[in-house]
This record gives sequence, structure tokens and C-alpha cells, in this order.
Amino acid sequence: MLIEKMTEKHLDDICTVEELSLKSPWSRNMFKEELLCKFSMYCVVIIEQKAVAYMGMHCVSGEGHITNIAVHPDFRRQGIAKALITHFIDYARQNNFEFMTLEVRESNLPAIKCYEKFGFQEAGLRKNYYEHKENAIIMTLSFV
Repeated sequence: MLIEKMTEKHLDDICTVEELSLKSPWSRNMFKEELLCKFSMYCVVIIEQKAVAYMGMHCVSGEGHITNIAVHPDFRRQGIAKALITHFIDYARQNNFEFMTLEVRESNLPAIKCYEKFGFQEAGLRKNYYEHKENAIIMTLSFV
């Protein structure tokens, strides 16, 4: 497993991961815009020359906001998401971030449990954040 910076060459694979993983997948153009944004950090996991997972984060003023993370269904339960989260937490610590935040569907119990194992704690709720009026739990990991 190799973690590397996401580039346009990964977008075909990442769009496939999106379509297979999320209820409201991002478009190719949305990813292209993120790759051009100076505040965005996106990485992919490469297995057998294919991008099988990715994670993104906006980095602003000593804060990291995780925008998204997805793993191709054929590669789940192999520690890939944990490797990506660890990679981003290490980056945040090395760059003296004060904290990281994210939103997660309140129905996504496996993700919530995963984030809690890394020390993320519930910090609030965004009502009707997702389509179909699903709430988002705001989770934060503090480094101070």
C-alpha cells in the first residue's frame, strides 16, 4: 500500500470509488477544483497501480477540516481508511495544527466508531446537513 498526493491522473479511479461508495458522489470537476485549491490536501492509496481510496482535507490557519474519505468496496476492512487518517493526523501534528474537524452522517456508526478510536469527539450537530434531511455529527480532534 502506497499513499501519495492525488493528481489528475488518479481521477478516473477516484470517481469510480466515489460512485461505488457515496450517496451523493462528487463529480470529476469537483475533484479538479479541489486539486487546484491552495488550501486543499488530497491523498490516494495505490494498490496494484490503481487508486483504491482517497482522503481530502482543507488546511487553513492551523486547522484541518476533513472533507471526504472513501475506500473502494473491494478494498474495505483492510486498514486503508485507518492508514489515511493516520497519515493526515501525522501531517497535522507535524504542521502544528490546533485541531482537525469533520462531519459524519449520524447513521454512519462504523465511521463514527473509527474516528473515536483516533480520539475525535462529538462537538456538535448540523441538522438536516445531508440530502434527505439527515443530520451530521461534527467531530473534533484537538492537538492542544
